[in-house]
Amino acid sequence: MNIKENANYVKNELSGDEKLLESVLKFETFYNKHKIKIFAVIAAIALFFISTAALEVWQDNKNEKANEALLKLAANPADKDALAILQENNQPLYELYSYQKASQAKDIKRLEELSKSENKMIADLSGYEVGALSEKPKDSVYYQDMATIQKVYGAIAKKDIATAKKLLDTIDEQSPLASVARLYMHYTISGVSR
Repeated sequence: MNIKENANYVKNELSGDEKLLESVLKFETFYNKHKIKIFAVIAAIALFFISTAALEVWQDNKNEKANEALLKLAANPADKDALAILQENNQPLYELYSYQKASQAKDIKRLEELSKSENKMIADLSGYEVGALSEKPKDSVYYQDMATIQKVYGAIAKKDIATAKKLLDTIDEQSPLASVARLYMHYTISGVSR
């Protein structure tokens, strides 16, 4: 190497070191200026992950207690302690269990209470069940075709064939109740007045 090449090499090395030193100084200045903010962000991120994990463990614990209570209720439906634990730890599951028991017992009073539930599915099913038990069909999102069949039955009982046919036309051919609708249609076509 000649002297000129050595000088260029040393010059490049020094400018590289200067750039590295300049970067370190900029980072140190930035760190000193914003270190409280940096620690606050790191603490917030750590707190988020810790609280998320704690909340998940807490929710799993509640679900486990609710499941144990439901198993106890399956073995002994009269266990009031298990019912209270279920209600405390999983309200939607408690309402579903209550709906099942009230429906089996045909407990209209309890079903009416459940029809005012915030859980839309339980409220809908309970309202439908109250209507079915009191022979006053109510519309239902989940039992829509069944409610229609009950309305058809009421229309046929009143000998209102036009309404019955109109209601039967609303039941889709893919519905599980399509065969029942066809039977009612045959019944209305063959004549109710005989």
